[in-house]
Amino acid sequence: MSKVLSRTSFSLTLGVLLVSLVTAAFAQEATTFTPGNLVVSVEGCGVNGGTCTTVPNGTGNGTGNSSVGGYGDNQAAPFTLFQYVPTGTSSVAYVNSLVLPQSASGANVAVSGEYGSSSEGTLQLSGNGEYLTIMGYGIDALSFNANPNTYSASPNSALGQSESLSGQSFTAVPRVVALIDAYGNVNSSTAIFNIFNANNPRSVFTADGINIYVSGQGTSGDATGGTFYTTLGSSSATSITGTDAGNGAAQDTRDVQIYNNTLYVSMDSKSGSYNRSYIGTLGSPPATSVFSCTGVGAGCPSGDGTIGPALMKGFGNTGGTGREQLNAAQANGISPAGDYINLSPENYFFASPTVLYVADSGSPKNTSADNETTYTLCGAGGLQKWVNVSGTWTWEYTLYQGLNLVENSTCNPSNTSGTTGLIGLAGVVNGSNVELYATNYTISDLDPTYLYGITDSLTATTNPGETFTLLATAPPDSNFKGVAFAPALPAGAATITSSPSGLTFTSAGTGCAPGTYTTPVTLTWTPGNNCELTVATPQSGGTGTQYALSQWQDGTTGATDTVTAPATSAVYTATFTTEYQLTTSATTGGSVSAGGYLASGTNATITATPSAGYYFVNFTGSTTSTNNPLSLLMSAPQTITANFAQQVTPTVTWPMASAISYGQTLASSILSGGSSSVPGTFAFTTPGTAPSAGTAAQSVTFTPTNNSEYTTVTGTVSVTVNQLNASVTPSAASKIFGTADPALTGTLSGFLAGDSDGDLQPHRR
Repeated sequence: MSKVLSRTSFSLTLGVLLVSLVTAAFAQEATTFTPGNLVVSVEGCGVNGGTCTTVPNGTGNGTGNSSVGGYGDNQAAPFTLFQYVPTGTSSVAYVNSLVLPQSASGANVAVSGEYGSSSEGTLQLSGNGEYLTIMGYGIDALSFNANPNTYSASPNSALGQSESLSGQSFTAVPRVVALIDAYGNVNSSTAIFNIFNANNPRSVFTADGINIYVSGQGTSGDATGGTFYTTLGSSSATSITGTDAGNGAAQDTRDVQIYNNTLYVSMDSKSGSYNRSYIGTLGSPPATSVFSCTGVGAGCPSGDGTIGPALMKGFGNTGGTGREQLNAAQANGISPAGDYINLSPENYFFASPTVLYVADSGSPKNTSADNETTYTLCGAGGLQKWVNVSGTWTWEYTLYQGLNLVENSTCNPSNTSGTTGLIGLAGVVNGSNVELYATNYTISDLDPTYLYGITDSLTATTNPGETFTLLATAPPDSNFKGVAFAPALPAGAATITSSPSGLTFTSAGTGCAPGTYTTPVTLTWTPGNNCELTVATPQSGGTGTQYALSQWQDGTTGATDTVTAPATSAVYTATFTTEYQLTTSATTGGSVSAGGYLASGTNATITATPSAGYYFVNFTGSTTSTNNPLSLLMSAPQTITANFAQQVTPTVTWPMASAISYGQTLASSILSGGSSSVPGTFAFTTPGTAPSAGTAAQSVTFTPTNNSEYTTVTGTVSVTVNQLNASVTPSAASKIFGTADPALTGTLSGFLAGDSDGDLQPHRR
């Protein structure tokens, strides 16, 4: 099983790199991709030499290229990039792989493809050579496959039928542009709504990493298909191809690219009132709004009016349908010379201004039936070579040997599997030869897919009879789609990243590509110039999440880092701390400690304080707990409510009190009987008090066992305090009666009249 490449981060320490007070350090990182290597886009499992059998919600049934428990046809699946070292076009050696993100980060969204789709996954190298580009869907495979019906107005299980229209009752899935740099950084911040609705995004091309063209198909009859212009980080796009004359439907398009400052696009479509299958142009310089095909000799196909790509002269017939009658050189070993076929151009490569190679799928969508005599859907799949002679493009021959081509199932219903042509294409001119690499187009969505290589003579105009070499086979549960050469880093390349990715920064300074960007991005700076990188802090990360700057790669903790533009290339990284919002609230009867943003991984302490007459019940929200204070791990945005209730007064039946003698103190032991609606205890309010003789009301308090939910209650009980018997000795009697008669022996008991205090002394008035 292959291992997905993990980029190594290098820590900067004093002694590794010295910096001046005004010059910031940068991290030297190993690149993921090596210039000159091949990169292939892979839909599905994407494990080199292995397979997937435990995909969550996987519907793979064990047929074709899908195993039981793996990804099923039309399910969402990750895109993986395989890198190979080529030896000419004779062999390749596997290097590593990179899985495109399956989770969002900052402005960057997840990127998935529809496993088994016949028209997705085109991989291209940007015009400046700094990025690989691919289009996908802005959702992770796990979320879509768990509940696909959430993402369209009507139930469906196919990712390609998810809808991109915003403001609807369903959850719209944007069509997303992914730019991948030499380090393997992925910028997927360009997530576009309202294009390619309920259909496939097909290709993306950028000359500079900022200005972007995308191509794809919409729903039949709508205006969301075709070629659009947008910019990095945008969520909307401007139509370039417009709509067909007469019915307002957009013509779907396939591979879009710029060559020699001219915008080109391939088309093979069955939608719209006027079908087209050819390669056309959309302005030189490339149009940034609806392209009007006007002027004598502009190549506007009849029936299209002024809307749509201008037909490359000679590429297809004047009706624009792509119907051709084969000669011997153009045949592909299936349809003989003299047969009529329909072109089905996919990807293409300009080897020079006058030499064009076209990967033809061999399964055309256009029947030529809308405006000409009906022809079948037979095709001429393979690698076609077109040469511009005196301003007219001529189809010289088709390279097909070694591909083991079969007729498509519409042309030959008995064929249900096999290769009908090619889809992905990349090439490079090496001296007088052209080295070409292609992936195959199949009848069944899950047929095995391959990477092929072939070498052709740049100047040849007759078929030299070369044979394709099988270079690599897609692993089970996977489909090879596009192929391109690896990106490179130009001199003065400043790659700015952030952790997490998808955050914004500005670059300022002469020769420093001034502007505001979303990470990751590679800017070309003038070597030696001082450039300022500035981030806002904190930055929003969506509802309840924000990112606060921790430091730059050189230890700078301020928002601005001044660096010197590198002579070769460098990586500058702003590291942020993820913070989650704690939102607290309290019901009537109390208060709760304030919330706010706290660092991910820390524990928040939340304290509830009841008001008089109320008690704390519990915390609810992100968690339910009766602990007060509450310790809550900040692993996500958290919402907590402190709940309070009013205390209840128990119903009490007061006890009786036993009589006591004078001098005894009040104690709970003399109380008996009594009851309450809740458990608790009765006690004198002033225990230890010795009341006067007689009968008097004494205060008693009932204290509930649960004294938080129930109030204490005070009442009274009647307590009888009995008088004491007085004892008088003779000496005492002499004091009382004024005599010392020795006959008075014994004891005088009881109280004397008027001797209320018991001191046996009469009170005088």
